[in-house]
Amino acid sequence: MDSKNNSRANLKKYIKVQGKWRFVPVLKQGGVPYPGTVVIDGEPVRSTTGTFYLEYYEDGRRVQRPVGTAPREAKDAWQRQSNPAPESEPSLGADELRPDLITVAVAFQRFLEEVKATKEPATFNAYRADLTWVERRLARMLVSQVTRHEILRLMGKGRDEELDTKTVNRKLIVALMALRNAGAQIAMKKGDWPKVTEPIVEIYEQKEMAGFFRSCTPGERLVFETFLCSGFRAREVATLTWDDVDSQQRALNVRRKPEYGFKPRNHEERTVPVPLKLIDSLNKHKKTHGDSPLIFPTPPHPKRPRYGGNKPDAHHLELCKHIAWRAKLNCRRCAAKKGKCANGPYCEHWTLHKWRHTFATNAIRSEVDVKTLQVMLGHKNLSTTEKYLKSLPAPGLRRKIEKSMMAAILKGK
Repeated sequence: MDSKNNSRANLKKYIKVQGKWRFVPVLKQGGVPYPGTVVIDGEPVRSTTGTFYLEYYEDGRRVQRPVGTAPREAKDAWQRQSNPAPESEPSLGADELRPDLITVAVAFQRFLEEVKATKEPATFNAYRADLTWVERRLARMLVSQVTRHEILRLMGKGRDEELDTKTVNRKLIVALMALRNAGAQIAMKKGDWPKVTEPIVEIYEQKEMAGFFRSCTPGERLVFETFLCSGFRAREVATLTWDDVDSQQRALNVRRKPEYGFKPRNHEERTVPVPLKLIDSLNKHKKTHGDSPLIFPTPPHPKRPRYGGNKPDAHHLELCKHIAWRAKLNCRRCAAKKGKCANGPYCEHWTLHKWRHTFATNAIRSEVDVKTLQVMLGHKNLSTTEKYLKSLPAPGLRRKIEKSMMAAILKGK
């Protein structure tokens, strides 16, 4: 779009500034307005409230009319008024942005828009949380002002807040992706990133699982037997349907289910063999709970018979913690955000992903090769699966330790 067309209409916003209502211009780059950001006293500021107005001249007279409160609606109105030629429509790609003009907030917003269009909802939500943390702590406003020093300063902020090193690294990696996507030239040096200690994979031991299952109702037991025997993620269990049960092959399937907004991680559908006992339990459960296509739907509303009961249940984590509390299996030491472990169903020791770790660890110990386990777990990279190899002791290691000099000295006490 040329400058002549760009000047046909201006977009501004009517907002309250320091207690007074006033018109402020919308940020422009290359002649194109970005309604998410306005300019107040020469400084770009992200704005979420107020009414957009289009200003243009018609027959020599100035016209000013409201065009809604939504940024997309305002942008569309500006484009219609400016009447750009289709072949001259400017690219909205991040490579067209000028880092000396674009704010960090706008850069993050545009990056998240692209992520939302191309990635899974879980990825989008995780990126949004990471970028929100970074945005709140960046002292600079413009992308061009964010330097390596700023990134290192944020690492220090993360330590001050006692965040895990791996968590801080992840947040800053996402932020660098968004900033570079907006044209930033930030070169980190070798050694800038703190080393991350890879924790030992924690699993549920047989004794505590026995206590957990003793405190379950039959329906609750089947839910967590499915977690244990399939290694499925939370959403994979929540969206499991009767069509996913392959009784002949004694397996459960993970498949795309657009009706529930579910796509397999990494877009990989897969089939996981499970014990025959689990297949029998599922088929028995179907005889009395087969009205819904879902195996574990949300329970029906107690007072509204036609409400609920046919959506994926998103409360399995809370259920897991309640059963552990009921079975008196809380560690009674941790303190979650919702309350102290000793006082209720808040134990951080009990998580859904730990059932997945237990499945994978026991598969390795049962001599399932790591490549097969990678497929069963739906991992994109083999390195993600290899962490479970740490749980596999070297052949005869226990016998060698008991015959060692150290053991002999202890026996001679």
